[in-house]
Amino acid sequence: MKVVLFTGALVLAASSAFAQQIPVGTRVGDVPASGYDSAGRRDPFVTLIAPKRAVTGAPVGAAARPRTGLSSLALADVAVTGLTKTGKGMLAILQGPDKQSFVLHVKDQLFDATVKGIDSQGVVFVQTLDGRPQEVRKTLRAAAEVIR
Repeated sequence: MKVVLFTGALVLAASSAFAQQIPVGTRVGDVPASGYDSAGRRDPFVTLIAPKRAVTGAPVGAAARPRTGLSSLALADVAVTGLTKTGKGMLAILQGPDKQSFVLHVKDQLFDATVKGIDSQGVVFVQTLDGRPQEVRKTLRAAAEVIR
């Protein structure tokens, strides 16, 4: 019984000591009046990771999110691994640098290009470099890629 009372008194004493150190209403980041000198060292509780900047071309008010999926892939990083004919037209299968595959339709957007057309030989992209649109053909056989 004496041990329980002593432990309870110790907890109350410790909690009152903490309450005296940080006044109620103190905001996070306020310097306590403890006289601590940081001597030029960084605050260990401040993040070292820079905040993300807004994605260019994103609608105003849209949350800045990293691009994912097909729109995150650059044209130089993809390879055409398959072509198929459907009732509505042609589809292509692209493989990204991480070996993940994507199904591609006409007018789909990549990071730096748009799909202009898909035929039985490959995919034609329109890539804008230096303000000028340029057609790039990626074929199923990589040796036959042509820039027009």
